[in-house]
Amino acid sequence: MLELCLFHKGLPENGSVFRRKAARGVVFREGKLLMIRTDRGDYKFPGGGVEPGETLEQALSREIEEETGFQVNGQARLWAVAHERRQGTTADILEMDSYYYLCSIGDSQGELRLDSYEMEEHFHPVWITLKDALAANQKVSENAFVPWVDREIAVLQALEKESWNKEG
Repeated sequence: MLELCLFHKGLPENGSVFRRKAARGVVFREGKLLMIRTDRGDYKFPGGGVEPGETLEQALSREIEEETGFQVNGQARLWAVAHERRQGTTADILEMDSYYYLCSIGDSQGELRLDSYEMEEHFHPVWITLKDALAANQKVSENAFVPWVDREIAVLQALEKESWNKEG
C-alpha cells in the first residue's frame, strides 16, 4: 500500500485537533476516472468521512453512491492512504487519513444525495482523464486554497507514476 504524507507548515503548536478518517474511490472506465467536479473547476475523488459504526468499505460504498449515483460492484482493493495535517475549520488543525480504494461500479446511475456544502459547491460526477484532472487541479492550486486539492494532486501524481490508466 502506498502512503502519502501532506503536512502543512505554520500550524499552531498547541492548537486543538480534529481527527477524521475517510474512504475514497478510484474508479477507471475506458481510460477515464470518475471524479467529482466543483464550481471552482477542481476535481476530487468520490468519497468522504467514515460515520460512527461504519467500516471503511461501508463508508466507501455509501459515499460513492451519494456523490455519483453509482453503486460499488464487488470488492474494493485498498491502494493508498493519504495522511494530512492542515488548518482546520472546526478545530485549529485537521488530521485526516484518506484511504483510497481501487474499485468498480455498476452501469446504472441513480440520484445524487449531496450534503448542503456539496450542493453549494455544485458537486457533480464526471468522467475525466487523469492528465486533465491533474492539470485542472494544479491550475486551481496556483490561484486559490481548496482544502483537498493538494491531496488530490498527490494522489493523481501517484496514479500517473504507477501508470494507472485502465480500469482498476
